Amino acid sequence: MDENKPKNQPEIPVNPGVVEQLEQIKKTVPDTSQRLFDFLAMNAKPIAIGCGLIILTAAIYSGADYWRKRQIAKAADAMGVVLIGQADPALRAKALEDFIKDAPSGLLPTAQLELATAAMLAKQYDKAAEAWAQLAGSSSPDMQAMAGIGQAKCLVLSGKPKEALTLLEGLKAKAPAPYAEAITRQVAVAAEAAGDTQTASAAYAELAGKAEGAGKPFYQFKANQLKPKS
Repeated sequence: MDENKPKNQPEIPVNPGVVEQLEQIKKTVPDTSQRLFDFLAMNAKPIAIGCGLIILTAAIYSGADYWRKRQIAKAADAMGVVLIGQADPALRAKALEDFIKDAPSGLLPTAQLELATAAMLAKQYDKAAEAWAQLAGSSSPDMQAMAGIGQAKCLVLSGKPKEALTLLEGLKAKAPAPYAEAITRQVAVAAEAAGDTQTASAAYAELAGKAEGAGKPFYQFKANQLKPKS
């Protein structure tokens, strides 16, 4: 009798069919796999339990994923009702604000964009600027650029051109190239509104240098008009 074997050790019941299958497989493989099969035979029940837990976890995750998709679909329907049912921009903005409080993260960018648009139409520029600021936190450089331009425009319209100019100067340094012209136009507008004629003139001159067609004479005129007198 093995003295090292713990007394009263409970035996793990094993399905006879599993052991029989393992024995059949053992006959067809080299002896070097003996230890592996011994391990499998001795631990058939724990392994089966472990596999069951993996399957159960996968099933729970699938159910949770389905539930999340259902919730997003319901929220999307609710947002659609707001967009279709509220023609008045101010009422739409208010309804979207309420919606955003409990909106799924996947719908937040769309809801914020709709809120920014509705608030601008309602001339609620502070509210629109805040919505644009939320969108500016996106990981997408394109969304950051568009949101920054929208926020700056709202800041100018709400009487805060200096804040808009600071925002735009930081944005211009990092925005993707396709947005450079739009940002420069906003810089010119914000600087002129802030009384910074030197920055405004330089921005209009930059636009004039790149413009073609009917816009070029206007930019040249503004650059010369605002150019500081020596």
